[in-house]
Amino acid sequence: MSEPRFCVLGAGSLGLLFASRLARNGQAVTLLVRPEKVSALSLGVTLQESPGSLAKRQFMRVISEPYEQLRIDRLLLTTKAGSAADALKHWQPCLTEDAEVLMLQNGLGSQAEVAELMQPGQTLLAASVTEGAYLESPATVVHAGKGKTRLGRWCGPAKGAAASWVTRLTVAGLEAEKVEPIRPVLWQKLAVNAVINPLTAVHRVENGALAAREFRPQVEGLVEEVLSVFKRLGIPEPEGGLAYRVEQVILATAANRSSMLQDVLAGRPTEIDYITGSLLKVAKPLQLQLPLSEELYQAIKADESK
Repeated sequence: MSEPRFCVLGAGSLGLLFASRLARNGQAVTLLVRPEKVSALSLGVTLQESPGSLAKRQFMRVISEPYEQLRIDRLLLTTKAGSAADALKHWQPCLTEDAEVLMLQNGLGSQAEVAELMQPGQTLLAASVTEGAYLESPATVVHAGKGKTRLGRWCGPAKGAAASWVTRLTVAGLEAEKVEPIRPVLWQKLAVNAVINPLTAVHRVENGALAAREFRPQVEGLVEEVLSVFKRLGIPEPEGGLAYRVEQVILATAANRSSMLQDVLAGRPTEIDYITGSLLKVAKPLQLQLPLSEELYQAIKADESK
């Protein structure tokens, strides 16, 4: 019996959503997880397509440690941005010489960290994902809202890799699109996250609260700060403009708690360094002042240190 070669690293909501969809389509999937998660996930991953819908369980192999015979051709990297590089290091000996790694992380910075670990024949891809999902239990994921995965090659020799991943995800029932170059797409998603995530985390509110009049000056101010960076870098605004995109996301996800708010409330490290932190890092050599972003960044870092 041949060893599984397609793996999903990370057992968060997106990891389990993508793994269960691929497994349901007949793909042999192996979940790579921390040791404490093995027992629950070995009983199967339950996918609920929407809140209140009939749940379906998918069984897949679950392992927590590399071994000599394991060979990974295709890896879906779904951990938090700050954990991505360290997580990949743990499994790096199992990657084949021409392996492809697709990253689903928020923000920017983790892609460059992972790229430094890749071998010359290996290809790294990055994606912007708008699928809505949350964990109802460690082994149950709810697909709360349909979105799209826009992906493209970050580095590496396999020029056709993005198209292959799009086909694979589409057949599994996940809407996907090849976009190259991918960096502007990642910047556009970072821009929306840099407005919504830190504001909701600092004020402990759901996304929809940002539509209220009291938050309008901060939302508009953050949008202007992001656009000042975009203008200097030559990055195009999202279709309809950044202010419109932010407003649409706030309204469409009104009842949601941002991932950053969830992390703060749970006492976990956030992705602030890869969202607002990346924005501030780029702004510094451009001599751009982003006072609202800096204030929110410091507030989140203070929360993390408690």
